[in-house]
Amino acid sequence: MNPYILDSVLLDEFKQAVNDHDDFLINTYKDYNGKNFWSIICSTKDWLHVSVNGLPYIQIDHPNDDARSLNVLQLIITYDLVFQSIEQLHRVFGVKYPLRKDRSVFNRSVSDDTFFKQIRACFGAHSVNLDSADGVKNNAKDDAESDEKYFASWSSDTGGSGDYTVYLYSNKPGDTAIPFSMSLAKIHEYVVKRYSLLSNVVSVIEKKNGIFVEEQRQREIGRSSDVIEQLQVLLKENSIRIGDGEGYHHDIQTLIELFTAPQDFPEQERQEVAKYLDSLHQLVYELYEAFQSMSFGEDGMEHGHLLHSRSPKFKGLHYDLEKVFEYLNNPYFRAERVDYHIKRLISEGVLPPYVSRQTDKLDLQLLLLARLAAKS
Repeated sequence: MNPYILDSVLLDEFKQAVNDHDDFLINTYKDYNGKNFWSIICSTKDWLHVSVNGLPYIQIDHPNDDARSLNVLQLIITYDLVFQSIEQLHRVFGVKYPLRKDRSVFNRSVSDDTFFKQIRACFGAHSVNLDSADGVKNNAKDDAESDEKYFASWSSDTGGSGDYTVYLYSNKPGDTAIPFSMSLAKIHEYVVKRYSLLSNVVSVIEKKNGIFVEEQRQREIGRSSDVIEQLQVLLKENSIRIGDGEGYHHDIQTLIELFTAPQDFPEQERQEVAKYLDSLHQLVYELYEAFQSMSFGEDGMEHGHLLHSRSPKFKGLHYDLEKVFEYLNNPYFRAERVDYHIKRLISEGVLPPYVSRQTDKLDLQLLLLARLAAKS
């Protein structure tokens, strides 16, 4: 096992912060000044996961010389993925990357980041096309040395002053090959110092989310005595506070459909659904309070069962209920396939005998949900 690994606890904290606040992050960064920064957050999370969890399995002590050389390159590239992810996250969240000019690890004339790029290049990333031997590119236009190129040998853990060494051959005839060595402990120290900055990113996510929540709490949501108007307001607030199509969007849309259903029922069912619709006002109130306080419990709303029955009584009918709801909500569902499932629900007393595929979809949804809620 490779001993040069990174603490997975820090990665877990970052992933947890992203998961806990994904609504805020998606809503804020999916279109940030015309750029989809949410895609960058997802990419960095993926590659940090791959890097941190894959590092222990890079076999830098492989018995084969060639494999060992490639595995060292893999270690360096993995470290570079970590560095680039940290750098990108600082850019996404508008935080200054504090180590841009840091030279404390390698102690060279160039920054540690620049020198690490030279290590990466020499040990395989650009080993057959190097601009310099030390990471300092010569840009003198009239200097013959500006055209000098270097080409690295394979890397080896024998010879040289470090753990691994390459020899840099110049394109200038007669020049002697230059040994370029690196220390595994040093490059590990380099990446650990940058990886530790992930804790700052976690703090920034928490802080930005907290500011957003407080701003929304201070912004009062409009009230209306008309339930449809109130639900339209909540639908807009859901888009602002959680995200368009996210959060409670489907529930609010369903409530609007229930309150606007034509209710072409016999009198008995009209009384039944009227009682159900009256109880739904409690759920509308709960949604309003949740949006206003920006408090969304893990278990949902207290009256959420009015839209999502939790009763074990329907355990044997889950498949039939699923297909009927798919018929109601999926315009591509083959309508004739729902007949069997409607008949099953009628035979079990969930729906009245007169219901069929010809029943208005909004009425069917209202009647079905009212029956499920009453039997919960």
